[in-house]
Amino acid sequence: MPTRFSFDGALSNAFRAAHMRSFPWLFAAAFALVVTIASLILTYLARDTFMEVMSGFESFAETASDEPDPYTVFSFFFGMMASLVPWAIAGGLGYWVIRAVFEAASQRRYIRDERFSLRLGADELRMMVVLLLWWLLYTVTFGLPVLYIFNGVMGIFEIGIDDMSEEEMARKMIPLVFGGMGLMLLVMPVYVFLATRLAPCFAMTIKDRKIVFLDAWNVSRGRFWPILGAFVILSVGGGIASSVISQVLQLIILMPFTGSMNNVQSAEEAFGAIFSPSFLVPMAIYGFATSFMSGLLLHFTGGPAAFAARHDPRGGVDDAAQMAVFD
Repeated sequence: MPTRFSFDGALSNAFRAAHMRSFPWLFAAAFALVVTIASLILTYLARDTFMEVMSGFESFAETASDEPDPYTVFSFFFGMMASLVPWAIAGGLGYWVIRAVFEAASQRRYIRDERFSLRLGADELRMMVVLLLWWLLYTVTFGLPVLYIFNGVMGIFEIGIDDMSEEEMARKMIPLVFGGMGLMLLVMPVYVFLATRLAPCFAMTIKDRKIVFLDAWNVSRGRFWPILGAFVILSVGGGIASSVISQVLQLIILMPFTGSMNNVQSAEEAFGAIFSPSFLVPMAIYGFATSFMSGLLLHFTGGPAAFAARHDPRGGVDDAAQMAVFD
């Protein structure tokens, strides 16, 4: 069945889809607001843990020798950071739900031409499953290089760092580092290929009103380069714009506070400064602005794959709408 899918359509889909004048800006503003508020709440709830970690590092720095044992340093570091793991998990779960809600809203615009709205219903629950499968794909793909480096580092510790000279350490670390980089370079094209072929899964989940993941492979068949090319153009262009805006905001908003931190003498003073309104308010403004750009990027970069799903070779959205006239 012929379709109207094209590279030009994939690239311009986000700008030609329904409600262009309102949807992207409402989407980005709502995304930024939710992410900023959620981040502030999580930071407030975890403030005591942050204080314990900062105080622990300060105490270790005061009591440690001039050349501390690397094994002791690593053990202390991971021991202190372990207390932050529950909060990291809570933040990850929160972002999972937020991302599913906004991803569903984004795809409803592309597939059903709906106006911007947020809710937590069947679409969002299905999207949560698809996101989980997507992150599992990412973890499995890049797990090999990470596992290789981790096992290598653990092997060096088992041998005993204290018994090694700097030259011996270098001889063991250099192959480990370059080997990990080599594996990363090998798996990167694999991930890009799989991610591009499966990218329509989010839009297909909205289109078919059921969980779609592997079946997205059939939708992207013969469309790999248009989807990837359009995504790269949008992500690179948007990434550059976001980076420039972020740098400008850092100079305007965060630099004055960073300079005032030079006079801080203790972890308690640093903690008080960080959790003071003079820092939290500028940080919230900075977080909102950068999250706004991230929201725009999230929505626009989803356009190419959504265009492929809208023009499913087995029956597109427009074809179904035309046939519905005769029902």
